[in-house]
Amino acid sequence: MQSVRFRSGAVLLGVTSMLAVSGIIAGWHPRARSDPATGIVVIRGAPITAAKAVPLTPIRPTRVAPTPMPVETAVADLRRAYPLLSEVAMECRTRQCSLTATIRPLVSQNDLDRRQEMLLGGLAAALAQDGYRMAVPFDMDEVADNTFHIRAHVTADDHP
Repeated sequence: MQSVRFRSGAVLLGVTSMLAVSGIIAGWHPRARSDPATGIVVIRGAPITAAKAVPLTPIRPTRVAPTPMPVETAVADLRRAYPLLSEVAMECRTRQCSLTATIRPLVSQNDLDRRQEMLLGGLAAALAQDGYRMAVPFDMDEVADNTFHIRAHVTADDHP
């Protein structure tokens, strides 16, 4: 009885080994395939409607003021232009400055539009009017839910 079990086990092991080897030779193994399968899928469904885009106020490139304004003036102008900014600080050593600020959470669509305008060039344009060039990109970290802290390198300019 044991010899029958041994023989059937040996036969089963032999058949399994042969199937595995033939599968590799036949190309069932993923690495044995040379050409990946290609195809095109077309999915038909309901048309997708996009959200209505709100037009933003155009930001025109502005010339940098010939002489940089005092840092306090530039900070006050930023606060006035973008009330969403809080904790605005700008420190300068020689001609290199660093700007830090916190963008408060949004409460309306108007706030969202103003924040988008500010981040897409408005901040740099406001600084340029006071005689500073802002390096892009700048750092922006989310410090709380929908509250962001920004850090930017700014250069005081002597000439337009």
